Amino acid sequence: MGKNRTIIAPATVPGRGGVSIIRMSGELSKSIAEGMCGELAEAWRFKRCSIKSRGGSKIDDGMVVFFKSPNSYTGDDVVEFHCHGNPTIVNLVVEEAVNRGAVVAEPGEFTKTAFLNEKIDLVQAESVADLINAQSKTAVVAANSSLSGQFSEQINWLLDGIVKARVVVEANIDFPEEEVDGSVLESVKEELQGFHAEINKLLSRVKEGVKLRDGYSVAIVGPPNAGKSSLLNLLAREDLAITSEVPGTTRDLVKTSVNVGGVLIEFVDTAGVRHNPEGPIEEEGIQRSKEAIKKSNLSLLVQDATSIQGFDVGLGDSLTVLNKSDLLEGEFSNEDNIFYLSCSTGEGVEELLRALILRLGIDEGEETVFLSRQRHEISLRSGGLFLEEAIMSLGEGQVLELVAESLRSSHAALGDIIRPMSADDLLGEIFSEFCIGK
Repeated sequence: MGKNRTIIAPATVPGRGGVSIIRMSGELSKSIAEGMCGELAEAWRFKRCSIKSRGGSKIDDGMVVFFKSPNSYTGDDVVEFHCHGNPTIVNLVVEEAVNRGAVVAEPGEFTKTAFLNEKIDLVQAESVADLINAQSKTAVVAANSSLSGQFSEQINWLLDGIVKARVVVEANIDFPEEEVDGSVLESVKEELQGFHAEINKLLSRVKEGVKLRDGYSVAIVGPPNAGKSSLLNLLAREDLAITSEVPGTTRDLVKTSVNVGGVLIEFVDTAGVRHNPEGPIEEEGIQRSKEAIKKSNLSLLVQDATSIQGFDVGLGDSLTVLNKSDLLEGEFSNEDNIFYLSCSTGEGVEELLRALILRLGIDEGEETVFLSRQRHEISLRSGGLFLEEAIMSLGEGQVLELVAESLRSSHAALGDIIRPMSADDLLGEIFSEFCIGK
């Protein structure tokens, strides 16, 4: 991606439909659009037009709208063509613009341009991709919160406070002939302790945001013929996994994503684990079951309530599901992470899902403030550690140069979240996840 490029790409998904939108951004946008559509209307107003080739032949009848720099998505001049949703027409419009000096945009180049023009910070840029890829209401709300700048505001507040502390500390370094005022440094230390506490609070919420973005995984495990596949089908509300009275029917992992409490959870049906597998295929299935347990946030150990079998595989965090409760006589109740359920009647599934939500730490009553990424967590953790070093140095009366260096490192780590100082590789990785027209 280079500067002064005029880029163009479809902004709507490929395929046929009522309308397709083609976005163009850069200094040549207006002149190229006028060459194809005639004089444009004033900024932000649509104009009906015939889109024509350089030779004068009509490509399509549609609408064109101009967004003047800097009041556009990218911060550069932007033009959007609204034409009929025919892939051939879209290709012809893009081809004509390219013939007039535009280039086809790379993935994420429009949003990267907005970032480079300081229309948005990096957290907001990432949230654009997260919003497009969100698969639940909770994720949509969280991505919109990030896009609106809520997460960025908190990081900027921390950065402003650290900058003020750096000014005080470095001023005392620059003027060694002046006696250091102990009360001033004590005040700085107290402020830094407050910032450190806020980072820890933010870090806790970021961890939840990472889980929300990456999704949750729950492994359905247990001995053969306990009803694992039946439970998967019940949760998915369709017959995804083959069920049979014959033990060992499931040999490979079967996965499905289910919206539970507004959050997407991937349930993984695994092969039944037993000590005498019949052949290498079942052995491989059991090994994959154990790997799925390790990778999951939680395991559901499914047992036949009428015939409980031993299961000595390490589960980590887990709930026990006693299936076929409809065949039991007498009264029974859920207790100590043990839940009675009938896959044939569906009785008990709602109680299990409520327990699942609580165990995963999903708060149904509170909207997640923002989606987060692993790099946010790493930078926050690093910034907090450097801040802790500065606080300790001040408390122990160490030379101010050490304090200043710790504060500088904390400032740099937190700054990497919203606007990295040296980020070519990072930006390339982030924006490569975007679609072409975004």
